[in-house]
Amino acid sequence: MRRLAVLWRAILSMMLGASLTALIGAPAQAEPDCVKVSELTGQCMIYVPPPPPDYPAPPRDGSGEPGEGGDPVCADPLLDREVPCVIHDWYWSYEWACWTKYADPQPPWGDPAWSGRTEGAIFWCSRGVTLTDPFPPDTVPRWAPSPPWGAPPDPEELARAAVESMNLRAIQIGIVPEQGPDRVGLVGLPTWMWVEDLGGSTWGPITRTASSGPWSVTATAQVDRIEWDMGDGTVVVCTTPGTTYEDRFQDMDSPDCGHRYEQQGRYAISATSYWVITWAGLGQSGTIEMDLVQDGQIVMGEVQVLSQ
Repeated sequence: MRRLAVLWRAILSMMLGASLTALIGAPAQAEPDCVKVSELTGQCMIYVPPPPPDYPAPPRDGSGEPGEGGDPVCADPLLDREVPCVIHDWYWSYEWACWTKYADPQPPWGDPAWSGRTEGAIFWCSRGVTLTDPFPPDTVPRWAPSPPWGAPPDPEELARAAVESMNLRAIQIGIVPEQGPDRVGLVGLPTWMWVEDLGGSTWGPITRTASSGPWSVTATAQVDRIEWDMGDGTVVVCTTPGTTYEDRFQDMDSPDCGHRYEQQGRYAISATSYWVITWAGLGQSGTIEMDLVQDGQIVMGEVQVLSQ
């Protein structure tokens, strides 16, 4: 029994020694460089390079001169000439003025092309791509938040998209005498007009931005004036939203947007808002004008004096 115990102690000693040797002698695993540390946990945040983006459909024939056989053509703004939009798996970028493609594999996070960013992707950029030399020596890596290829959109189309998102509408008419079947004003007393629902979408200013990929256009809309057709042949032009009438004003005239009727009758009125929208983007700017109309009706009467 004693011999057996000594033997087991020897075997265990050899096993422990081998385990310690394996642990101590094992080569250390190289840890990746920490790109960013979480402010919340203090732990290193791991980023995975983004997958290749979806490529647009290539032309039906990858050979030939630009535009030949109906192939799409793009513009080179530096040399003011047409170039093929697609050569093999390279796609023309108007913004960068070079052919581009997704860098596969993506450079490591420490590569200067990332400049410390952890979103977007790295793309190759080259002006020397030809049909016979698809990967020229003057290719450089560039970062972009999204694929940089394709011609820029029409800036005015983006501007109109920005305007559409503003939901501009005709005003809700505020007027004294009030509209309605039982409401009658008196000839000779002042009529006040104003914007009942004053806000960005009825008077402005209101600003919106429309984007397409890396391009964006910002538009600002403002009512220039409201033309009030009073139905008696008079058009009152108001460059302010008008002043809301209050009983304390009694028979005072509106300080900025009013009228006086001289005859009784039923009058069809309208308020036309004339909008001016200025936009800028993609190195261009412009103006869009539009008008929106709201119709209404008021009744004017006269004071009847009853004789005894």
